[in-house]
Amino acid sequence: MGLLKRSDLFSFTFKMAAWTSVSLVLVSLAVACVSLPQVQYVNNKPYHLMQYTECQGGKIFEINSVKDIDECKAACLQRDCRAVNLFQLGEFEFKCEILAYVRGYQPAQGAACYVAYY
Repeated sequence: MGLLKRSDLFSFTFKMAAWTSVSLVLVSLAVACVSLPQVQYVNNKPYHLMQYTECQGGKIFEINSVKDIDECKAACLQRDCRAVNLFQLGEFEFKCEILAYVRGYQPAQGAACYVAYY
């Protein structure tokens, strides 16, 4: 009594490894969602975060395979944008849209919008 068979130990180890992997993925997703700054500044102009929201309006530029937020900020600055949509397409794959104006907002999982109010 109390002894584990080798197959039971292997099964337990496999289940723990799978659970740990799932937990790490969930934690990293939560951290990614939480880690966006509430305000980004582009040329001293504040852009406020609207998490889980897509800004709708006049898209003037799009960047696929974004490496970091600075790419989007530079594109926004060059085009004097009103808002920037960020989309998470995969675990490490992002896209941003540069908007000239905003006419509305749409709730969206995997999205965030930075918008300037003036």
